Amino acid sequence: MTANLIGLCRAAGGITMGTDAVLDEVRHGRAKFVLLASDASDRTRKQITDKCNFYHVKLFDSTYTSAALADMLGKRSCCVAAAFTGKGPWKGVCQALDGQTA
Repeated sequence: MTANLIGLCRAAGGITMGTDAVLDEVRHGRAKFVLLASDASDRTRKQITDKCNFYHVKLFDSTYTSAALADMLGKRSCCVAAAFTGKGPWKGVCQALDGQTA
């Protein structure tokens, strides 16, 4: 179910992908929450975690690998991080991810 909602957010243009782009969305207050792949490098994980903590953006450390996350987002190369910017059913994705981590 989460994968379907993520796909809908992507189709609505509500997801920004890639580490630098995600950090930019967080910095400018456009990110509602960030989804981080389970196989992100330590440096990337720290960078995104610190930025999300500083700007009070919810961060989900997902169980999805970067390849699985890229597949859900319709991207060919690996995707380590995705910022959800408020278009599409982002609240449903957030609730579904909250349920998985609880």
